[in-house]
Amino acid sequence: MSEAVIDDGVSPYGTRTKIHIATDTVIEQKTFDAEPLLQYAEQARQATDGQRWGEGRLVGTIPMAIYAHQFLNIRDNAERQKAIKAWLRENSKFVMFDKYLK
Repeated sequence: MSEAVIDDGVSPYGTRTKIHIATDTVIEQKTFDAEPLLQYAEQARQATDGQRWGEGRLVGTIPMAIYAHQFLNIRDNAERQKAIKAWLRENSKFVMFDKYLK
């Protein structure tokens, strides 16, 4: 079976889209590299270790591909914040301030 792949490139938010075309199927594949965000969050956790809460504190980072897909359509702000906190609890390596999860 022969397959053609069209690489549509990377979006401004870091999502790469590839289209795989086979004889009887077409598959759209979306991927992103979270490693830079994970490194950023780790550096922030180390830099804020032992610090107290403050106004404007950055508590986490979420890849835009995930934010747009899971949170952008939640209209109620309180529900969106609840969903984001749950996601950060499940994906704690994206947390930038450890006290946020306590």
